[in-house]
Amino acid sequence: MGLNLDIDWRGFLEELHDGVYFTDLERRITYWNRSAEEISGYRAAEVIGSHCYDNILVHVDCSGNSLCHGQCPLAATMADGQLRAAEIYLQHKDGHRVPVSVRASPMRDSKGMIVGGIELFSDISGQHALRQRMEELQGLAMVDPLTGLSNRRHLEAELRTRIEEFQRYRYLFGLIFLDIDHFKNFNDRFGHEIGDQALKVVAATLKACAR
Repeated sequence: MGLNLDIDWRGFLEELHDGVYFTDLERRITYWNRSAEEISGYRAAEVIGSHCYDNILVHVDCSGNSLCHGQCPLAATMADGQLRAAEIYLQHKDGHRVPVSVRASPMRDSKGMIVGGIELFSDISGQHALRQRMEELQGLAMVDPLTGLSNRRHLEAELRTRIEEFQRYRYLFGLIFLDIDHFKNFNDRFGHEIGDQALKVVAATLKACAR
């Protein structure tokens, strides 16, 4: 039942850069293409006939929550017939996690009845690394490199947000100014390197005491 894979279809699927696998309604794997082997590390002979939740892909979300039992996109798609897409992680056969983009579709027979599911997944490690780097750079633009506290740019943006919230919703906010007593004399007496260490201690104290 379901999609009839003749030689041409198999050849097409084997050439895709996306990993592709099919399951029946019990989520038993019936097809596993070459890219699925490369991305996951599992050969087709190792997985066909197994269930996709049998400790194979071990899908988790960005918070580390397991998706294979209860929150599986493919299972949900086979239940309601709706297409789904998500960015999650799978566990490679070697043990490391791989960020992947997955798309789940129902497999239907000639009468339109759902008889299984199809999942395509792509390795997005490069995109994931680039996104993390961009977030790091954005963070650096808003943080003082010495203390790790928000810099003037971040402070101004935060103040604009708070002022707009007050003008629109009358949300109250407060602003506290702090000063280190006699810090110039401290720098002059002990040197700027020791002064920097003092600033780091004060910053760490503030971060530990405030949200």
